[in-house]
Amino acid sequence: MVHNDSLSSLRFQILIFLFLFTAITISSQELTLKVTFEVKDSALQSVKGAEIKISSEQDRYAISSNDKGIAVIYIAPGKYKVESDSNDHSGYSNLLSITKEETFTLILTNRIHTIEEVVITAKEGKGLTSSSIINQRAMQHLQPSSFSDLLELLPGGRSGDPVLNQMNKISLRETGRAGSDYNTSSMGTTFLVDGAPLNSGANLQYTYDFTDKTNNGLKRRLNLASGVDMRSISTDQIENVEILRGIPSVRYGNLTSGIVKITNKSGYTKWKARFKADGYSKLFAVNKGFENKDQDLKINTGIDYLDAKADPRDRFENYKRITANFAVVKEKKHNHGTSKWQTNLSYTGSLDGSKSDPDIDLSELNSYEVNNHLVSLSNLFTYTKDKPSFYRATEIQATINQRFDQIKQTKFIQLENATAFPLSQTEGEFDGYYPEPRYISNYLVDGKPLDVFFTILNKFQLDFKSVKNEINAGFDWQLSKNWGKGQEFDTYKPIDPKATFRPRAYRDVPAYITSALFLESISSMNAGNHKFTLALGVRGNSMMNLPSHFKMKGKIYADPRVNFQWELPSFDWMNKKTQMALTLGYGKQSLFPDLNLLYPELIYKDIQQLNYFHTNPNYRRINYKTLIYNPQNPEIEPAVNEKFEARIDLGIGAHQLSVTVFKENMHNAFRSMNQYAGYQYKKYDPSGLNHDAITSPPDINTLPYQTLNENFLYTTQRNGSKVDKEGVEFQYSSNRIPVINTRFTLNGAWFRTKYGNSMPVYRGRDLLIGGKPYPYLGLYEGMEPSSVNEVLNTNLMMDTYIPKLDLVFSSSFQFSWYSMRKMLRMNGIPSHYVDQNGNIFPFHPEAAQGSILESLIIAQNQDLYNAVRRPMEMNLNLKVTKSFRNKAIVVSMFASRLFSYYAPYRINGITINRKGAYDPYFGMEINFNL
Repeated sequence: MVHNDSLSSLRFQILIFLFLFTAITISSQELTLKVTFEVKDSALQSVKGAEIKISSEQDRYAISSNDKGIAVIYIAPGKYKVESDSNDHSGYSNLLSITKEETFTLILTNRIHTIEEVVITAKEGKGLTSSSIINQRAMQHLQPSSFSDLLELLPGGRSGDPVLNQMNKISLRETGRAGSDYNTSSMGTTFLVDGAPLNSGANLQYTYDFTDKTNNGLKRRLNLASGVDMRSISTDQIENVEILRGIPSVRYGNLTSGIVKITNKSGYTKWKARFKADGYSKLFAVNKGFENKDQDLKINTGIDYLDAKADPRDRFENYKRITANFAVVKEKKHNHGTSKWQTNLSYTGSLDGSKSDPDIDLSELNSYEVNNHLVSLSNLFTYTKDKPSFYRATEIQATINQRFDQIKQTKFIQLENATAFPLSQTEGEFDGYYPEPRYISNYLVDGKPLDVFFTILNKFQLDFKSVKNEINAGFDWQLSKNWGKGQEFDTYKPIDPKATFRPRAYRDVPAYITSALFLESISSMNAGNHKFTLALGVRGNSMMNLPSHFKMKGKIYADPRVNFQWELPSFDWMNKKTQMALTLGYGKQSLFPDLNLLYPELIYKDIQQLNYFHTNPNYRRINYKTLIYNPQNPEIEPAVNEKFEARIDLGIGAHQLSVTVFKENMHNAFRSMNQYAGYQYKKYDPSGLNHDAITSPPDINTLPYQTLNENFLYTTQRNGSKVDKEGVEFQYSSNRIPVINTRFTLNGAWFRTKYGNSMPVYRGRDLLIGGKPYPYLGLYEGMEPSSVNEVLNTNLMMDTYIPKLDLVFSSSFQFSWYSMRKMLRMNGIPSHYVDQNGNIFPFHPEAAQGSILESLIIAQNQDLYNAVRRPMEMNLNLKVTKSFRNKAIVVSMFASRLFSYYAPYRINGITINRKGAYDPYFGMEINFNL
C-alpha cells in the first residue's frame, strides 16, 4: 500500500511539472513562407530519416524527412543552399531561390549503386554522447542467435561461442572476472525497445542453491539483480540498435552504465524467413510488414524460435526461446500538427533446464527447469506541431510488463549421517524432525513480477538571434510489484538440508515506486563556420512507498549532466572535404535498489540445543532455538556512477576516425556484506541418561544445561562495491578502395577496471578452541579481494562488396594484445574485534601477540599479489553473404577462429602453452524474402 506522504510527494512533483508546462506560453514569431521537401530515391520511393541542411549567409537549419519522405520548414524568402543525405543514399546539393510557398523534390541516389555506404559493422555515432549504431545489414552479416552476439561490434569487443546455458549479462567498458558483488554495472544498463524499458525491478527468482554463493550450473541460469538476460532478446524483429556508452540525456534515468536503444521494424517489408544452424543451436524466424497506400497505417508482426544446447553431445541440457511481436503505427494529420500512435504487443518465452543423465545418476530423478514468460504492452503517443512555435511536441508512453516465471527443481537427497531439520517459522524453542535418510524433494519458485512505466516529455523551441534553444521537460514514474506465490516446498523434505530459509510468498513483499522530474536545455549556435552545441540537464529522482525507517524516504537525488560539442569549420585536405568535431561530457547516473535489495529474505538461525539420537526412533529428540534476523538495510541508497568523457571525430572524405577517452567512478554499488549478531542458547547435557532404561524421549525440563553466548554472521545488502573504469575507445573506417571494393575498419579499446570494496567487513575464523567455535569476530579494512584488470583489444575487418555478384565477404583479425590481472594487497589485521557478548573493542596487534586474539590476524599469501599477464591472442574470422534472385534468397556462412594463435607465457616458472585450446566454430543460415 502506498503511504499518504508518498502520495503527497507524488502530487507535489506532478504540480511542479504542470507548472513548468503551463508557465511557458509565449510563441516565437512565425516565419513567412512554408516550404515542403519531398525526398525520394532513384526509384521515386520515399526516403525516411534523410537529413536536410538549409543554409544562407545569415542562417542555418537542419530538418529530417518523416516516414513519408516529407519535411516542412518555415523560412524567410531568399537564396539557400540545400543539402540532403541519409545512411543508405548518396548526397544531394543545390542552390534554391525561395520566393513563395512551394514543394521541392530532392532525388537521392541509392548508395548501394555506389557501394560506398554498404556498412556491415557498427558505426560510431556523432552526437553529444558516445554510441555505436548497428543497422540491419550489419546484423544480417553477423548472423546472431541472440543480442549477446552484437556486442562483438562494439569497440574492444571480440567474438565468442554462444553460451546459452547460462544468463548472458551485458558488460560495457569493463574487463576482468567480476563476481556477483559487481552486478550493478549490468543491472544499471537500461534496455529500451521502441522506447519501452525491458528491465524488471521486481524479479525475485532464485533458489537456495543460488544464495549460498557457490558456483554451480543452477546459479548461472538466474539473473537476480543482474539486469536483462540478453539470451531472451531476439534480433530478427530489430531494424537498428544504438548502444549509448557515454552520458545520455536526463530523460533517461535509473541507470549507471549505459542504454541499449532497440528500434523494431516498422512499415512495409516482404515476407522474410530465416533459418540458422550451427554447432550449438537451430533458429527459425519469420516476419512481415504491412502498410496502406497513404502510409499512415503500418502493421508489423513476426515470430522466431531458438533451440540451443550447451554441448551438442549432451541432450539433457538445453535452452529454448520463442518470441512473438505485433506492432501497429497509426498517423493522423491535424490542422496544426501531426499525431502518431504506436502500440507494441510482444511475448517472450524461454525454457532453460537440465535433466540427469541416467548413465551417471541412477536415480534418474534430478532435474532443473527455469521457465520465463514475458508479456509486454507498450503504447506511445506523439504529437508534433507543424508550424514552428515555442511549443513543439509531446510524447506520452505507457508500458506494462507482466512476467510469469517459475523455477522447478526435483532432487534426490541422500543424507550422509543422522541429520535433523528445524521446522519452526517463529522465534522460540521447538523440537525438530529426523527425516528419512533418503527422500525426493520437489521445489517450486513462483514469481509474477509486474512493472508499470509511464513517462511524458514536452519539447519546446526558444530561439534568440543566432542561438537556438531546445527545451525538454518531463516526468516519469515506475511501479514494481511481485504477485507470485514465491518459495514453495515441503519443510519436511527441503531441497537443501542446510538451508537457513523458510517458504516465503512474494505477494507479501511491498511494491516500490520511483518517480523523476527532468529538465534539459540543448543550445546550438553558429559562430562563423564554427558550430557550438551545449546540453545542460538535471534529473531529480525519488523512491516512494518505503517504510519510514529507510534513509531514502522523502529524499530527492539529483543527476546533473552536461555535454558540449564544437564542430570546426570544414576544409579541404588532400583534395578531400575534412571535418572535425570535439565533444566533452560529464554526468551522474543513479540506480535505485530493486525489490530483492530492499526486501531480502528473512534469515532463520536454528541453534541445536539437544540432539539425542536413540536406536529406537520413538525415543529420539532434537531441540532447536530458532532466531529470526531481518537482513534488510534501511541505510541503503542509490548507486551513483560519475562519468567523464572526451571524444574527437575526424572525417576526411569517406575516411572516418573517432577516438573517445573516458573515466567512470562508482564507489557505492550494491553488494552483499557480512553483519554480525550475538545470541544466547542452552546446551543440554544428556550424558546422565540411561539409554537402555528410558521409555520416552528426554524431558528437556529435567536435563542439566549450560548457557552459552556466541556470535553469528549473516549477509545484508550495502553500498559497498567500488568499480572504477577508464580507457580509450577508437574506430577508423576507410573508403571502399576502387577496383577491389574493399573497406578497412579498425576498432578497439584499452580498458582498465578496478574492482574493490569501499566498506569494512566482519569476518570470523573457522577454528575450534577447546572444542568450541572461535568466539571473536574481526572488523577488517581492505580485507575483501580487490583487483586491477587491463586489456588491449583491436579488430581489423576487411569487407568486400561485389555488386555484380551481390556478394559480401569479410574477414576480421581480432587481437587481444595483452590482458592483465593483479590482486591488490589485503590487510589481514583487523581494526576492531567483537567478543562473544557483542561488544566491540579496538584491536592492537602488539597486545594480541601470544593470546587467543592473535588468531584474528590472517596471514597473506604473497604469491596471490603477483600480476598475471597473458600475452597476445589472435583469431581470424570469416563471413560470407550471397544473394540470389534479386535478393529473394540470401545465403550466409561464418567460420570463427578459422586460424588462431595464442602466445605461450610463464607463470611461477611453468610455461603455459595454449595451442589447440579452442576449436573453430562454424555455422550457416538462409534467408527468404518473398
